[in-house]
Amino acid sequence: MDYVQLARLPLFRGVSPEELERIFGKLRIREERFDKGEMLAMQDEPVNRLIILLRGSVKGEMTDPSGKLIKVEDIEAPSPLAILFLFGKDNRFPVSATAREAVEAVVIPKRSVLRMLSMNERVLENYLGLSADFAVRLSRKLHFMAFRTIRQKMALYLLHLSKESGSDTVELDKTKTALAEYFGISRPSLEREIARMQADGLIAAERRRIVIRDKMGLARLADK
Repeated sequence: MDYVQLARLPLFRGVSPEELERIFGKLRIREERFDKGEMLAMQDEPVNRLIILLRGSVKGEMTDPSGKLIKVEDIEAPSPLAILFLFGKDNRFPVSATAREAVEAVVIPKRSVLRMLSMNERVLENYLGLSADFAVRLSRKLHFMAFRTIRQKMALYLLHLSKESGSDTVELDKTKTALAEYFGISRPSLEREIARMQADGLIAAERRRIVIRDKMGLARLADK
């Protein structure tokens, strides 16, 4: 196991490779490889292990009550899967995670995670921080999905990018196809709405570069 590489992961930031080797030597931890299309976890499966991506990426998808498959997000290495759901009474994977390409991961059983957190305060602090960050992103996603129209979703998304960058000129952090999937709509529907917002003077768009022309107008849409 490459402890130098592991020490660069967010969960182990601030922990030396030597200390990681000492900790891992007392735990049941394994490295696994997944081929493209292979499933790392199934929706509603009990979360009895922590999966940390070392290389590659996975797509998170869920099946709604009607049986429709909905893409939720892409998760890139180095990231843990479902870190917020490892503990709790009904701790199940909220989505299915499927490899988008060849994936390498470290898999740590739940009991070993508990022991690891008790062995090193920095790892515990990192774990809590990652869990809090995930909770913030989940809260933001739920708030975002509460908006009904494509225009409202686009307004909130652009305002978020503007706040993050500190500029009214932003670069979309997703392709239009990925953004349409994130919104739960088709790409043509997204492109039509961008064109309408441009015609209404709210934005100016050139590929993935968006200039916000009427920030107050976007804010009013987001507040509806």
